Amino acid sequence: MKALILNEDSSLSLKEVAIPKLGNGEVLIKLQASALNHREIWIQKGLYPGMTLPCILGADGTGIVTKVGEDVDSRWIDQEVMIYPAYDWGTSNKAPSRKFRVLGMPDPGTIAEYIKVPESSLIKKPSYLSWSEAAAVPVAGLTAWRALVRHGEINSNSKVLITGIGGGVAQAGLGLAKAFGAEIYVTSSSQEKINQAILSGAKGGVNYKDEDWHLQLKKLSEGIDIVLDSSPSPILDNYFRFLNYGGRIVAYGSTGAPKTTISISKFFLRHIQFIGTAMGTPQEFEDLLSFMDIHKIKPLVDSEFTLENAVDAMEALKEGKQVGKIVINH
Repeated sequence: MKALILNEDSSLSLKEVAIPKLGNGEVLIKLQASALNHREIWIQKGLYPGMTLPCILGADGTGIVTKVGEDVDSRWIDQEVMIYPAYDWGTSNKAPSRKFRVLGMPDPGTIAEYIKVPESSLIKKPSYLSWSEAAAVPVAGLTAWRALVRHGEINSNSKVLITGIGGGVAQAGLGLAKAFGAEIYVTSSSQEKINQAILSGAKGGVNYKDEDWHLQLKKLSEGIDIVLDSSPSPILDNYFRFLNYGGRIVAYGSTGAPKTTISISKFFLRHIQFIGTAMGTPQEFEDLLSFMDIHKIKPLVDSEFTLENAVDAMEALKEGKQVGKIVINH
């Protein structure tokens, strides 16, 4: 089968590799589509823990079950499925176990013609989603869901700020927050992306490169309850300008500011919570897809590539011009 391989010298190439052999409790999926995440960029740069090369990249995937191993219900054969994009979350809902890991390094990923996964990783693909749309959901959608629902405790009265609105998690959060009936604001360095977010349901947005962006946001929103944050500001004190008392900053990335400063007195006197999050549990993945099915939420697909052009898809991801997800059709 063909697969996108990250080689030991950190180069990318499409190679022929063996189709996985099934063990007990496992299924073989013929992948129909996969999608890219910034995680693949960090892995290629060697900035991810537990590097094991070479590896097949990709965590997002959807396809058709073609074969099942022993102790697996044969009724899965020919079913259209989505894949929970990780292994070994563990038994606690609060945080994953130390064995938790995402598909695509060290375990084989989804940018391939086939993948084997445990039966427990399967969930039926909602019929209203195309293959490309289904592939765009898992990592970004699950991260946004856990951030907004478990940590943010979102409801119809919430005022939500989504930073870096061009990204996959941000776009997923926009769709979910809109379905909850929340009031949504966004940030971006691109006015075009802000305008597109407004057309998609946001009430307004500001350019985070403006020195007074936090003051603009305070005036625009009159107070934010939840921040879905891909890149916390180096000066978190700026957030106190627009956060309501009891506000929650839920961070899932640190692309712009690996270090931040904060005034502790304002932090506790205003009952602010700063929460870190990543991915989510298998049950949260089921809950996400059920919610999406009820509200017929579709992820935003920016562009599509063929499997043969998967290396080009990675280059497009690095350029960072996309709004929504980059998908690979198999």
